[in-house]
Amino acid sequence: MILRAYVALFAVACAAPAALGQAAYPERPVRLVVSYAAGNVADVTARLVADGLTAKWGHAMVVENRPGQGGSLGAQAVSKAPTDGYTLLFSAMAAFGINPHVYPNVGYDPKKDFVPIVGVAVPDGLLVANVGLKWGSLADLVQLSKTTPGGLYYGSAGSGTVPHLNMEALKARTGLVATHVPYKGVAAVTTDLIGGRIHLQQDALTPMLPHLRAGKVRAVAVTGPRRLAQLPDVPTIDELLPGFEAVRPWMGLLAPAGTPRAVVDRVHRDVEELLRQPALIERMQGIGLNVMSAGPAEFARLVAGEYDRLGELVRTLKLKVD
Repeated sequence: MILRAYVALFAVACAAPAALGQAAYPERPVRLVVSYAAGNVADVTARLVADGLTAKWGHAMVVENRPGQGGSLGAQAVSKAPTDGYTLLFSAMAAFGINPHVYPNVGYDPKKDFVPIVGVAVPDGLLVANVGLKWGSLADLVQLSKTTPGGLYYGSAGSGTVPHLNMEALKARTGLVATHVPYKGVAAVTTDLIGGRIHLQQDALTPMLPHLRAGKVRAVAVTGPRRLAQLPDVPTIDELLPGFEAVRPWMGLLAPAGTPRAVVDRVHRDVEELLRQPALIERMQGIGLNVMSAGPAEFARLVAGEYDRLGELVRTLKLKVD
């Protein structure tokens, strides 16, 4: 009886430091790598989450932008980071579902090198045009592209991004003549669209809305399933092209494979609490973000499923790196 009591006390003593360590996370600032440039919808969303967690934890969540290769450079960096929970990734679907099928080597295995923590949001999307283009309908725009020497040009934040995939699918469906111009970030794309150096851009509503309201770009279609409250007169792509389903990019938090489950569960729980706050929901909806709130198991199934589904779409479209 005495021996069993000593064994029990010893077990409790050994378990206590681990339990305390888990409960204390985070004990210092957490680095959040965003695999897209500042101003991108992923960056805007990540900073909303980071601000909320900083306030909740009492330790800063420090955002570090690592754009490039359609979101894969940031993912590659985090895949090689320590697995202590102090380096996390905020990324989007392209880095996990599209890029591995487009680039010869992204430097990580999207299914094995990460632990999905929580899916955060899905942004509303738009196809927009330079205001100098003369067209009255999507059909007019397609015809204009065919009669313009060299066709039109469209930009995206890199090969393998969701806008790249959507525009190539649109070209295949309509016969639109448009050459892809990859950039390192969405802000640079929009700058050249406004300046007339390119003609078209498909991207999230968040970075487009201020320019639409200022009359600097013109909306062609919403690439989501419904019209937007902010732009009620802009039709959906499905209204213009029945049956056309644009790819809609999820965004979420992931950690390097091997990160302790206690850390994953803590981050998931705290982000879920943030995403239930009415003020945050209202703020996100106001900039075209739809709250997703998918936990580790559901998010992992989504990541794996999108990898397979989008790989097939990439092969069908014969999408290549420009």
